[in-house]
Amino acid sequence: MTVNVVALVTAFIGSVVLKDSPLEPIQLLWVNLIMDSLGALALATEPPKKELLKRPPYKRDEYIISRKMVKHILGNSIYQIIIVYAIVFGGEHWFPEPVKEFENPASPGHLFPGRPYDFDQTPLYILKEPEWGPSRQFTNVFNVFVWMQIFNMLNARKINDEKWIFGGIFENWMYLLIWFIIIGGQIIIVLFGNVAMNCAANPSIHGVHWGIALAFGVGQIVWDFMLRFLPDTLCPEFGKKQKNPLEDEKNSVLAIRKKRTQSFSLRQPASVNKEGSGRLASLH
Repeated sequence: MTVNVVALVTAFIGSVVLKDSPLEPIQLLWVNLIMDSLGALALATEPPKKELLKRPPYKRDEYIISRKMVKHILGNSIYQIIIVYAIVFGGEHWFPEPVKEFENPASPGHLFPGRPYDFDQTPLYILKEPEWGPSRQFTNVFNVFVWMQIFNMLNARKINDEKWIFGGIFENWMYLLIWFIIIGGQIIIVLFGNVAMNCAANPSIHGVHWGIALAFGVGQIVWDFMLRFLPDTLCPEFGKKQKNPLEDEKNSVLAIRKKRTQSFSLRQPASVNKEGSGRLASLH
């Protein structure tokens, strides 16, 4: 849910303001693969814990998306959207560029603006794209975005606001294997995915850019740790709240059956009811 919220907001605002989404469709396919398929597989292989037996059962009328889920989905989405658009709209001012060829003349030592158009629709990177290829700035957006999801997978291991998210992580070798496969796939895509994944090449993004992406990924863990101290009552619940079938006197089969049972019991003679109660007592 966090991935989808951030991806939709990023694609929508980018298309409206910049005439182009910072995240390419093929890149979003990779994100959906690692989160919806590999991420789900990794989390589904978590072994059961004895602590689960202490958890009370969910109520019949529980909301589909609880307050705790809303807290972490929206909270982490806010963090990621801020980071993504800080890079989209201002990354050329604070992302260093060691390669002189791709420097910003207006800000030496930093990236050339990777946005196709400026806010006033002045052409920017669209003039350089035929010569330089895919935008290095938008490649960093994609790389940072994926690394935030990779580290958010660690947060998703604990869903009841446990403070230590690494507990028992070495007991699930499948989770660790999938996690490192995703990391390896991301590195290969960014370094060698020039044409296929629309990433910058000749050269690819610099080592300092990888360090920034890892820093924002680790920041995702720190941010989620702070969210765990936020009271759930501050967040709403979403989804249709199911009605207790025993309370629905018109449409529920269980309610009709309950009503007939009560009616039948009232029609029985007192002697029969007492005899039935005596037999029940003798059985006990």
